[in-house]
Amino acid sequence: MRTRTSDDIRAEFIEFWQARGSQLQSSSSLIPHNDPTVLLTTAGMQQFVPYFLGRERPPHTRYVSVQKCFRTSDIEEVGDRSHLTFFEMLGNFSLGDYFKAEVIPWALEFSTRHMGLEQERLWITIHDSDDEANELWLKAGIPQERIKRFGDEHNWWGPPGKTGPCGPNSELYYEQGRGFGCGFPEDPPDCDCGRLEFWNLVFMQYNQDEHGVRTLLPKKNVDTGMGIERAAVVAFGLESIYDTDLFQPIIRAAERIAKVKYGSDWDADYALRVLADHARATTFLVLDGVIPGNGGREYVLRRIARRAIRYGRRLGIERSFLADLVDAVVERMGPHYPELKTEARRIKHVLGDEEELFDRTLQAGSAQIERLMSEARARGDHRISGERAFDLYQTYGFPVELTEEMLREQGLELDREGYEAALEAERERARARSRFHRAEDAAAGIGVTGGSLGVIPPTEFLAWTDTQSQATVLDITPEGARARLILEASPFYPEGGGQVGDTGWIRTPGGVFVVEDTRFDGADHILHYGQIAEGEVHVGELARAEVDAPRRDRARRHHTATHLLHRALKDVLGEGTSQQGSYVGPDQLRFDFNYPRAVDREQIREVTSIINDRSMDDLPVRWEIVPMQQARQMGAIMMFDEKYGDQVRVVSIGEYSRELCGGTHTHHSGELGTVLIASESGIGSGKRRITAYAGQAALTYLNQRLQLLETLTQRVGAGTPDELESRIDTVLAEMETLRRELERRQQQQAHEAAGKLASHARRVADINVVAAAVENATQDDLKRLVDAVREDLGSGVVVLGSVQDGRVPIVVGVTRDLTSRVHAGNLVKAIARAAGGGGGGNRPDFATGSGTQPAQLGAALQHAYAVVEEALQTR
Repeated sequence: MRTRTSDDIRAEFIEFWQARGSQLQSSSSLIPHNDPTVLLTTAGMQQFVPYFLGRERPPHTRYVSVQKCFRTSDIEEVGDRSHLTFFEMLGNFSLGDYFKAEVIPWALEFSTRHMGLEQERLWITIHDSDDEANELWLKAGIPQERIKRFGDEHNWWGPPGKTGPCGPNSELYYEQGRGFGCGFPEDPPDCDCGRLEFWNLVFMQYNQDEHGVRTLLPKKNVDTGMGIERAAVVAFGLESIYDTDLFQPIIRAAERIAKVKYGSDWDADYALRVLADHARATTFLVLDGVIPGNGGREYVLRRIARRAIRYGRRLGIERSFLADLVDAVVERMGPHYPELKTEARRIKHVLGDEEELFDRTLQAGSAQIERLMSEARARGDHRISGERAFDLYQTYGFPVELTEEMLREQGLELDREGYEAALEAERERARARSRFHRAEDAAAGIGVTGGSLGVIPPTEFLAWTDTQSQATVLDITPEGARARLILEASPFYPEGGGQVGDTGWIRTPGGVFVVEDTRFDGADHILHYGQIAEGEVHVGELARAEVDAPRRDRARRHHTATHLLHRALKDVLGEGTSQQGSYVGPDQLRFDFNYPRAVDREQIREVTSIINDRSMDDLPVRWEIVPMQQARQMGAIMMFDEKYGDQVRVVSIGEYSRELCGGTHTHHSGELGTVLIASESGIGSGKRRITAYAGQAALTYLNQRLQLLETLTQRVGAGTPDELESRIDTVLAEMETLRRELERRQQQQAHEAAGKLASHARRVADINVVAAAVENATQDDLKRLVDAVREDLGSGVVVLGSVQDGRVPIVVGVTRDLTSRVHAGNLVKAIARAAGGGGGGNRPDFATGSGTQPAQLGAALQHAYAVVEEALQTR
């Protein structure tokens, strides 16, 4: 006989209620339609609320459904044997049709005849005011001793949000026996009776308003809900929902990835259950259109995805794994939700991106939490500062709930009030940012100048707090080979204050827009320039804006480093030193400043030391928007050629630096890592420029210098870089020896050549004259040779020339006894002119020149004799 599964319960439940006139209703999305009171769909009745309230007329009065549901109240408990986030709710609904008298015996019939439960082990709870339900259960065959009454806390259901339909309920429990725990209301904590609730019958009779006042609905309704996971537990005698066929295939997939065995270790089992639940939850959230983010349902998705990643690492999984678990979920749930198969690629892409994003910070964030815990223990304190936890969230994206869970594991607790206060302060600063930018534009006289952008509302600026957000596409306009796109809200930082504009992606249901640059238009619109890489993007679509976060991180490190550099330069060079311009990018920072002379090496070392000391101090980096007068009183550095509004943003790095700035920054100075100054140079009268690197860019620069050092080590024949200095000293000494030897030989060769040349001297009047061409000689070679020939002659005139790279160098030397009669400068000028050039000089004994016509060198040298003769005749 085939083993029964949860699929059998699902099918039989639908058939049972269809046989009683119910219409099968498809599951609605996990994102509630037109219901702002709840983040996510938490019950099967939510899509029927308009019918319960009498606002809409239902097409049918009886329904049955299997509804996707999600509850966030117990996320930290997921991993034990009973808690979960995503589940499927089997439900049947009566809209002003059948009521208690019908649904109670039908529920008993399905429980016993179709689920196979023993009636003698069923327990019932009812509202303490519901005598009618009590009588109906007695009539159905449940004895009074197994019917228990409770108040609103246990037997009143709803509303699902703050307002809406609600009513008394009756719950069915099944007694599994000892060893299965206890879920019965008000039983003692150590009870092990095995009673587990599996079905809730709600008699929807009331509507509750925002003041908690309940009034009768137009009609009496029935809303029942039975989680299929719990139904499988009681029907098949299992200990846990994770033992059901709904979870086991996913747990087995997680086993294979983690290389552990379920059932062999409690901690491993806990982690495997977390992965199984969170894999289902994240898969279905993304399927229904939720994407990771920092608010609302987007934050719920991010929170559970990151919790899953953390538990995966605890199991020893070092690679990306969420996509593999998505495959397991699709395989198990795909037969009931065919859209899972068609959307699997998109789901894996979204979760893969989130895993990659969080994986980069998980190790660093965990180390920071360990540090906070160590500091608390050292103080003998069991509470962790809420403000420090908020910094952790801001810096590393650690959900506060994940931080709390890690603290609880170590017997510590979080100052949640302090966290909420820090969060609210951040929100207030965020609310002020738009006012700040509008004030800046007004001060600069900037406004909308007409055109199509005049009717587009200003873009909400999110770049100070977010790198991802959802927003509607307001405009997309082709501009040459690229396009310009405007969102209603944007996390992209537009170029300004020296910082480059962000790049990244804007994803819509039908396409991907690659952002290559971001700018302000001066009218509160953030313009995203780029091109459509996939599909199509249309105005009015809901888009997912994703900044290239690693690139942004590198840029903001350089921006914070720029502030430290500015302050350090003032400390070392004087307060008169001020910023004249800057470039802040992911690759480097350039800082221009006024200073009358080059900054010497010792000053550069001092500035570098100050910056790195402040980095290692791990100072908090905070910003606030304040009135200009208050900023002046705070001592904030400001650019005097800049125009500011009445409200300005002050960025503070501990108590060391305080400066007006609209850019993005790190949350602590320690995030900078090492800061290296690579160069200092002049860029104009009284202006200097420093180029520097921070963080990964500094490491890259340092690695390049180390590679150069290793290359030089090899090239000079040193064994290691440590031996390089002594080896260079040896090489320099060898070079000096060779230089002297070369010079000696050149002099020797020059004297030998000089003797030959001198022997061919021609008498002009009473003077010996040598005029000759020397093959492949440089001007320096000719100078040495001229000196040697003069020495050999004792008295005379020497004219030597050569051809070098198309030029004709010519050198003339006159012995001192003849300088009153023949001037070397005049001679070379006349001789070089014959070769298409010129020359000269004031020295009578030595002069150089050059020609441009190599073919005329011989004629020019022959002309030298006539020039000397003419010079003698004029004296």
